Amino acid sequence: MAALTHHSPKLHLTAERGFALHESRHAGFRREWHTHDCSMLLWTRAGRLRSVWESQPDTPQPGPVAATLVRGGAVLLPASTRHFTAAEAGRQHHGELYLPPDRLRSAAPYGALRLDGAALAMLEALLTPGLAPASAELLVRAIVGQIMASPLLALPQEPASLALRLVRCFSAALERDQALPSIDAAACTLGASARQLQRACQLEFGASPVTVRRRVLAAHARSLLAEGLPLARVSERLGFASSGHLVRLLREVPPAR
Repeated sequence: MAALTHHSPKLHLTAERGFALHESRHAGFRREWHTHDCSMLLWTRAGRLRSVWESQPDTPQPGPVAATLVRGGAVLLPASTRHFTAAEAGRQHHGELYLPPDRLRSAAPYGALRLDGAALAMLEALLTPGLAPASAELLVRAIVGQIMASPLLALPQEPASLALRLVRCFSAALERDQALPSIDAAACTLGASARQLQRACQLEFGASPVTVRRRVLAAHARSLLAEGLPLARVSERLGFASSGHLVRLLREVPPAR
């Protein structure tokens, strides 16, 4: 995967009350790809948020899924799910509820959700200043029950973003032992311009398409080395002029965390 993944532990914050809460009003809110060691419910109070996450392996279409969230929209993710969230133009206000993994059953409606009125009202109340700890704990218990029991409507899930499709384009070439396409060739394959790829990669990964290309190549090289292939063989297989060039790439592009 082209994007580095940061692990952001939150489980320890839930130890005292069985949950942890965070909210943000920052107009430029942006969290790069990261994971948590607990479940997370992210819901939008105002503005628009774009959220991208890796769907569960047992879903009909595993891989990255994207949704644009407005008020009443939410994303429920199990522990260890890679995800990325960024505010779109204008103001935004959202909340994040962190829960120990065992508070949600395996049948929880993970993914993009449309919260019903009761769930939304309780989440709003949870953010009320001065709310007594005992009342907050009761609210969280009720929120979990409402999410599990209510017929929540899934939001329309958007196709993978242009930046993620670029990553797939590079990965597919490497998996077929083909040379990586140039940025212009990849743009043509994806039906986009190089400028559109530039904007998409900056928004999604905070990097240029060239940097994304290098990250994909480095990640693939590391996977081949981990399989036990010698450096010289990997260098030749990936089309490097010498092993030294591959070593330089691996030194300049750190492994995903």
